[in-house]
Amino acid sequence: MFGLKPEVIKLFTPFFQYADGRLIFQYGNEVVESWALEWHRVPSTSEFWLANADHPNLISDLYISYSAAELLCFISQRAFLLKFPEQLAFAAVGLLPSSAQVDALKLTFPLARWHLIFDANLVGRIADAAIATWYKGRSVSFQIINEQVMITYCDKPFMVESGVFSLSRFERLTGLRAGMRTHKPLRGLSSFIELQFANYDT
Repeated sequence: MFGLKPEVIKLFTPFFQYADGRLIFQYGNEVVESWALEWHRVPSTSEFWLANADHPNLISDLYISYSAAELLCFISQRAFLLKFPEQLAFAAVGLLPSSAQVDALKLTFPLARWHLIFDANLVGRIADAAIATWYKGRSVSFQIINEQVMITYCDKPFMVESGVFSLSRFERLTGLRAGMRTHKPLRGLSSFIELQFANYDT
């Protein structure tokens, strides 16, 4: 199934449906993400998809992405992380993550270390910084103007070149310390889905 490792399929099977050659992930009661070989549809929603979250107080590591499919591809390429699967949980927040989603996840998983699995492009790197800021209960906004990222953090302005923007650079600029880890694919690819299919084709 899409080249995913058997142990990954086994772990995530309770949290998706497979129909007509596509995986379907439920966000809340009505919204879904659909993933097939030829296309991928991710919702913009205030809900989120959760996996392996039956015992949230036992979770030591929470992996967060815009997409459930991205999380499956990430963990398939990092299967060594599944040594203690009962300590891991996974959350997809859709295309437009919000501070309300971050607050809900923080409340649900009070002991978890957060890992951010967003695209390596500028939009994904801005999502990293936004989620880290909301996690600490602070305000932030971003504008992209002439290859510059204009940041307003706690009503203070900052500016950084878009090509070097990252959560690490953002934290150095603003003084934020969220203690989160970001994960980006190798080989110059934007997402772990791209990397999964690159490996699947070879």
